[in-house]
Amino acid sequence: MAYQLEVVKFRDVIPVRELPRFIPGLQPLTLEVIGDDFTSIEEVFVNGAKAPEFIIINRTTMWVQLPEAAQDRIDTIEVVSNEFTAFEQSKLSFKLGNKTKVIDGPQKLMQLFVKWLLQTPGSDIFNPERGGGLQELAGKVTTTKRMEPIMAAVTRAVDLTAKQIKRVQVALPSLPLRERLLSAEVGSINVSSQNMEAHLRVQIRTMSGEDARSSLQL
Repeated sequence: MAYQLEVVKFRDVIPVRELPRFIPGLQPLTLEVIGDDFTSIEEVFVNGAKAPEFIIINRTTMWVQLPEAAQDRIDTIEVVSNEFTAFEQSKLSFKLGNKTKVIDGPQKLMQLFVKWLLQTPGSDIFNPERGGGLQELAGKVTTTKRMEPIMAAVTRAVDLTAKQIKRVQVALPSLPLRERLLSAEVGSINVSSQNMEAHLRVQIRTMSGEDARSSLQL
């Protein structure tokens, strides 16, 4: 089986159910967080800033040291696992990290899909037609009050990327079914009018029947 170096990091975002209390007597300010299985946690972000430290108390409870940006008010908390599955929500970043890692299967296919989806056609002189062009949409002026143009443009980019990958994979007869694309579709698009952002969820299915999801922010 062929492996690939991970450069697009996909990580599950673990749901948080409750923030019951601040831990008395601890400085800096430390928050107790209750949620789903925390045993695979890699990072915690509060108000978008990385928490300096966190301690796993048990499978569903951890203590999180608040960053300076969240000392006065907590707006958001994001608990990121070091795993990627077909979880309902995921976080994406482009980095190698402190430790290199090889990937295969659905994660390898999702990495390829996202890279091609964002790529602007013409940016690769060896493959000038390659790319879904989604990255170009982020710089275009539009209104969040009309979803139809945004949805249509995103859907076209996803469909185009899927066709390109399928066309290339036809010439790779030894490619495992777990890395061969069967379908790709837009799961949802949520728009924040205040921040002028679009949050996109893409779902792919492999020929082996496995699903993978990725969330993108434009």
